[in-house]
Amino acid sequence: MAYESSGIRNERGESVGGQDNSDQDLAASLVIQKWKLTTLPLWLLCVPLLLFSFVLNILYLGRPSVWFDEAFSVELARQPLPLLWHTIFGTEPNMELYYLLLHGWLRVTGWLGLTPVEWLVRFPSAICAALSTGVIFLFARRYLGTIAAAVGAILFATNYLQLVYAQQTRAYALQLLLLCLSWLVLLIAIQQETQRKSRWALYVATIVLAIYSHLFSAFVLLAQCIALAGLYCASASWRAYIRRQAVLWIGSLVLIGILSIPMFMVSLHGSKTGWLFVPHLHELLSLFTIISGSNPRYLVVMGLCILLALSIVGAGSLLRRNTRYQHWMVQRLKMVQGPDRLQRLWPFAWMMLCWFALPIVISYVISQGSLRLFSTRYLVVVVPPFCLLAALGVAIWRWSILQALVICVLLGSAFLVVPHYYQNAQVENWNTAVHWLQARSQANDGLVCYDNTTTQGCQIAVEYYLHAYPNGTHFSSDSPGAFSWEKFSSGQPQNDPALALQPAALSAFARRHTRFFLITGRIANQADAAHVKDTQHWLDQHYHLVDQVVTHTVTVRFYSSSDK
Repeated sequence: MAYESSGIRNERGESVGGQDNSDQDLAASLVIQKWKLTTLPLWLLCVPLLLFSFVLNILYLGRPSVWFDEAFSVELARQPLPLLWHTIFGTEPNMELYYLLLHGWLRVTGWLGLTPVEWLVRFPSAICAALSTGVIFLFARRYLGTIAAAVGAILFATNYLQLVYAQQTRAYALQLLLLCLSWLVLLIAIQQETQRKSRWALYVATIVLAIYSHLFSAFVLLAQCIALAGLYCASASWRAYIRRQAVLWIGSLVLIGILSIPMFMVSLHGSKTGWLFVPHLHELLSLFTIISGSNPRYLVVMGLCILLALSIVGAGSLLRRNTRYQHWMVQRLKMVQGPDRLQRLWPFAWMMLCWFALPIVISYVISQGSLRLFSTRYLVVVVPPFCLLAALGVAIWRWSILQALVICVLLGSAFLVVPHYYQNAQVENWNTAVHWLQARSQANDGLVCYDNTTTQGCQIAVEYYLHAYPNGTHFSSDSPGAFSWEKFSSGQPQNDPALALQPAALSAFARRHTRFFLITGRIANQADAAHVKDTQHWLDQHYHLVDQVVTHTVTVRFYSSSDK
């Protein structure tokens, strides 16, 4: 990215705001250095960023225990394809594309003799997140230049919330990759000189696949439309771009709508988000707390950098025809890019602002009603623009010393957050409890799990580990309150989960299994917790408590009826 001359001439042709010879020599040296950097092969610029992100994503990938949401993904994806297809186009419509891809991944790795251990089921997400880093660099490089784009990509790769879903068996990393690709392809297509249907077809494919990865992607599509509409109204050059591609753009939107109809139709009848609460202002603060990894220093640095960049770029755009302002910009703020450069940055700033703000605002407003969509897991889609807006704070500076200082502060604060993620990556520890159970189980031992609803998912989480580390231990069909994927896919009522705590059902189960394990995981409320304690007390009175293990989220109690 070469800097432009900031000299302006007055009416008599005299230079205003010119530089002395030493400044000119320094500027020429910087231009040569940056020209050498930008002429490097693109792959040579992308590969280090991809490798850096990939290393962060696979570091300790298998150490944290799989938690319920991840176990749900794996256990659903490992079902036979007809059952999986019936489920995702029925009771579980969101993340359809991800479940199908995960099903294929498990089939291939299973054929190779690999069991679905933690690192294996998370590996596709790590790959998608690393690829997103490369796409973000390519996207930002078109507007910010190589250095600022690389900073934005590194900020994304090290972001706390991004790392969370880069290491989880969920659809969010795939969704981010497709959304970043859609932005890149959209802007390439809209700014091309000729109408190329292939690029618009690629745009349609990326955004439709993003919607099938997660329905929340529709809000990013809306942000793209509003961003281009704003550029059409405010910029003559962008108005020309959009007019030239208007037919293909509108046609693409129509095609996206048609192809997304099946997803929207099944989502009307599938599972809802009633587990989310109506958001209040403190939830907005919590969103930024999680994005920053609970690091106030990081949030302050990023926030100040974004606000300063938006202020300078916005002022440069609004006052671009003001000669006095240009004179002040050149004379008094030599460290800031000239008006021409700032004029080229504001469309990028506007697009990133739409991408960042609109999903937050829209989901917050909608969630005040019966449909709840405001969640940090859904709003991971705003992490790329958040990081790129901070990278804009690098691109606005003309002095390399000041630019280097900003880069050091940004990256230094970002790197300090990364260890905090690895220290807190564990969500629920099912690993320890299930391995303890397997070490003590024998043939014909019984397993009883509570609570088995799909919001608590005790049996689903336990079964993941029984399949990932098989030793013959399994849930029998007569287990009280057992969960059934067949009933789940057909929408039939599940076995009453409360049966796992009813003395009559447990007594009948104990007559068939002289040794049995009572496993309790996520408990919904205080009333259920009290019910669990009452059941444990009843079992202690009627059966011999052989042993137990208690972790932060799971308790396993081992009983024998032969000793009573």
